[in-house]
Amino acid sequence: MQIADKYLDLENFYINILFNHGECLEGFISSYGFAALIYNVETGSYILFDTGSDDIILLQNLNQAGIEVTDISKVVISHNHPEHTKGLESIYRKNSDLEIYVPVENQITYNRKYPLSKVYGVIEETEIEKNIYLSGQLGNYLKEQAMLLKTREEKGILLVGCCHPGFNETFNAFTNRGNIEAIIGGFHNTRVFSALDSLKFIGACHCTKYADILKVKYPEKCHEIKVGEEILF
Repeated sequence: MQIADKYLDLENFYINILFNHGECLEGFISSYGFAALIYNVETGSYILFDTGSDDIILLQNLNQAGIEVTDISKVVISHNHPEHTKGLESIYRKNSDLEIYVPVENQITYNRKYPLSKVYGVIEETEIEKNIYLSGQLGNYLKEQAMLLKTREEKGILLVGCCHPGFNETFNAFTNRGNIEAIIGGFHNTRVFSALDSLKFIGACHCTKYADILKVKYPEKCHEIKVGEEILF
């Protein structure tokens, strides 16, 4: 895999929001669901966190971002809802040489559906490559996992799917989290956001019911996420 030349001067990560409802940059398509592409400067690899609800839209947005499906080495599924998983079908058809990380409860299902890929059922906090960690499955009824990106300065960027197990449980899932400064993803029905007081960047996406409260409480920290947007850390 070739390291993307445009990111050689970055120190840590770039995140491209490829699936979300709401605004989008020119050439991109917005739709219901969530997907974020992470480029790890340390390893030169692309990781897809969730895959949206429509495989055609996901491929279009990847193409618009200038990313080949074969560039993606790992796919992380936060939880087994179709608006987070449907796009994986098109990724797999074009690139079955993948590592797929799912909550351990869903491992058998994904092994059967994607037999040519390496499917890992994540139970507990796990480092899947340098500076990128998964929480392992959280929750009781619906299992979900989150992702933590850790910079060289020990700062944390948290990516979440929908926080179904509870916002605070998801936010505090990592024992080796460093100083979390940013969060991107869905906050579900949470309306108590005190955990975010110390953050510098809040990117509320799909499945955030009380985004209006966030905007009032943290007007300088809340960032209006657009599909196709590149966020650098």
